[in-house]
Amino acid sequence: MDKIIIRKAKIEELEIVQKLNHELFLHDEEYDPMLNMNWPFEKAGETYFRNKITEKTGVCFVAVINNEIVGYMAGGMAKTYPYRKIKKQSELENILVKEEYRGKKIGELLFKEFIKWSKAKKAERIKVSTSFDNAGAVKFYKRVGFIPYATELEYDLK
Repeated sequence: MDKIIIRKAKIEELEIVQKLNHELFLHDEEYDPMLNMNWPFEKAGETYFRNKITEKTGVCFVAVINNEIVGYMAGGMAKTYPYRKIKKQSELENILVKEEYRGKKIGELLFKEFIKWSKAKKAERIKVSTSFDNAGAVKFYKRVGFIPYATELEYDLK
């Protein structure tokens, strides 16, 4: 297999990252019908990824094979709660590897880079959330070492 390079995204790759995030939304729409499918390309989505890429609010890594970006991962420091012992926590906010490149440990490599980033920021824990029924994502997160901790439930008022 060709060499996989994991590196920080560059600002000129913003549109590629937005398109990958849109792919993630298309996949996740099945599990979360509340997703705003236009968000990756709206001003808020663009600002979110621009800030991750420029490291203003976190970090964005890309996976590159033969000069093609085949996946990305974005995250940042997360809110902590004073009633918990953890003082600094990071959050893996979104990750996607193009379907044709899955099963090659690319997601794992992206996550390992995020672990390094989180440790450099003195985070004590990394959290992630996914839709309850997204078994593929849950399986991936467990495989890379996440353990179930909390369950978030929502009540629809409509």
